[in-house]
Amino acid sequence: MNQVSKVKISVVTPVLNSEKYVKEIVESVLSQKGDFELEYIVKDGQSTDRTLEVLKDYENLIKVISCPDTSTEDAIYQGMEAATGDIVCWIGADDKYAPGTFQSVVDQFKAHPDRDWQYGRCRIIDDKGHEVRKWITLYKNIIGYFYCRRVLFCENYINQPAVFFKRSLWEKVKGRFLDYHFGSDYNLWINFSMHSKAIAVHRYYSSFRRHEDSTSHNSYIHQLEDSIEISKRYGNNFYALIFRLNKFKTVLIYRLLDKFK
Repeated sequence: MNQVSKVKISVVTPVLNSEKYVKEIVESVLSQKGDFELEYIVKDGQSTDRTLEVLKDYENLIKVISCPDTSTEDAIYQGMEAATGDIVCWIGADDKYAPGTFQSVVDQFKAHPDRDWQYGRCRIIDDKGHEVRKWITLYKNIIGYFYCRRVLFCENYINQPAVFFKRSLWEKVKGRFLDYHFGSDYNLWINFSMHSKAIAVHRYYSSFRRHEDSTSHNSYIHQLEDSIEISKRYGNNFYALIFRLNKFKTVLIYRLLDKFK
């Protein structure tokens, strides 16, 4: 990262008919203050609702790229390729960052110059913004208290909205990003781990919104299946077996939560 001028952070948000939450994520990004420059790229897949109308209110503060894409992952990839920051990340249109996150990210990279990526903690919120499933958050906080690549092969304890990485690292592994549809983030973490250890930050960086229309709510079994395949591909059959056992546990817990909510 450039040590003379301010560090530049590039944030990418993929959107498609996201008018319900897009204002909240934009505000959470633009409200970040600190010793850094900010580049915010919103990759729109040609929304037909009021998403672009909402984004017009911020046209001097963000860069909107509106063109067709084939998937959320393709939208993220396009946004990443347009990013020019030293540090890059992406976050969904229905998620949001906690105040002070970006300055903490900059400080952590300065304190650990040999590390190329980091993850913080992430709350789970519902469609109204209320925190839910706190004990699942606690479980992930415990598992991910220390970064461990071997544990990562057995379970994805890293929350995507709380991950930040150097663009130089992205350039090394971006060719693998589109290999999986549902497991794209986990696939990226495993590929990151081949080049650098992560910084485990014990601070809440973001909130992840789980609601009836979210991918995590409707497709978590597909995400787990992709993750098992990735674990086997880059690790071994033993890691994949443990991940499959963790999948059984996760599916059972989620079904119980959905039944008794």
